[in-house]
Order: sequence, then structure tokens, then C-alpha cells
Amino acid sequence: MRFRLNACVVLAGIVATLPGLADARTTSVTPKSLVSGTAAVATCGNLSGVVTNFAISSGTVTSVILTNIPSTCNGGSLTATMTNAGTSLGAGGPVTVASGAATVPISPSVATGSVTHVRVVVVGP
Repeated sequence: MRFRLNACVVLAGIVATLPGLADARTTSVTPKSLVSGTAAVATCGNLSGVVTNFAISSGTVTSVILTNIPSTCNGGSLTATMTNAGTSLGAGGPVTVASGAATVPISPSVATGSVTHVRVVVVGP
């Protein structure tokens, strides 16, 4: 009985801290080579300040809710991938960024305790 109580306390702590685990990582922008030439890769803004939350149903993440997206990304196409140790668990998008926010439905739904990172990509505007 005591083990079950401790397991519930640990699980509650994991669920309470889960949105904080989905921090955006800063990446550097570099040109990429194409078959017939090169093209510069430009960023719409710094995504390190994006706030990540989850819509949860029956212990699974059904959507990623992103806010505080730079206004220069408005109109861009955003995709999100939920991962654990680099392995994709579920993904969604593209959705259009509007008013500095986006909600991305995730398929398949992912168990809340499995998510360690959320990878976000914005293409455009």
C-alpha cells in the first residue's frame, strides 16, 4: 500500500513538472546546400521564449499549446514533434501561427509520463 502511495506522489510530481520539461532549444541558422545551388536559411525569430503547455485527456497528451511565439513568425507553418530520448512519440501540424500562438493536435496521443522534449519547427512566413 505504501509503495502505491509513493508511486502516486511521484507520478503527480512528474505531471506537474511536465510542461517545464518541454523547453525550446536554441539552434543556429546555417545555409544548406541544394542540388542545383544554395539558399540561405532565415529565422522568423528566436523560439527560446516559446511557452509550451499540453491539452491532456485520460493521461495522454492530445495537443501542444504554444504561446509567446515571436510575432515575426505569424503566418508561418508550425509543426511539433513529441520525443523521448530522441525517439518520436507523436507529431502534428502543420498549423498556421497566428497572434503569436498555435495549437497543434498530436497523433497518436502520447502518455504524459513519456514526453521529455517537444521539437518545434516554423517554416515561413
